[in-house]
Amino acid sequence: MLMKHLRDDHGMKDLYGSSRKIRLRNMGYFHGYKGYRYIRRPDAKLELRSFADLEYVYHFDARVKSAFYPQIMYIETALKNIILARIVENLQDPSLSSFLKMA
Repeated sequence: MLMKHLRDDHGMKDLYGSSRKIRLRNMGYFHGYKGYRYIRRPDAKLELRSFADLEYVYHFDARVKSAFYPQIMYIETALKNIILARIVENLQDPSLSSFLKMA
């Protein structure tokens, strides 16, 4: 269905074959179509006219994400641990402890 839609409505005439269908399915619907329709504004459409164009953008996006993922995970873990430490500190506050016992 997605392949037919991309062929008929978006001009990707080379989107045929089971291997391309599998690759498109592995990209996922969002990446394979919705995520790469435009940049920032709907009127700034990407002209992806072939499956190769779509795959190129998909792989570029994946490389950018992998470059930043470790740093983002480090920051996320640090923030969660800082917040958890503050929560635990506040649980030891006698006024908060009595409030929690009432709940």
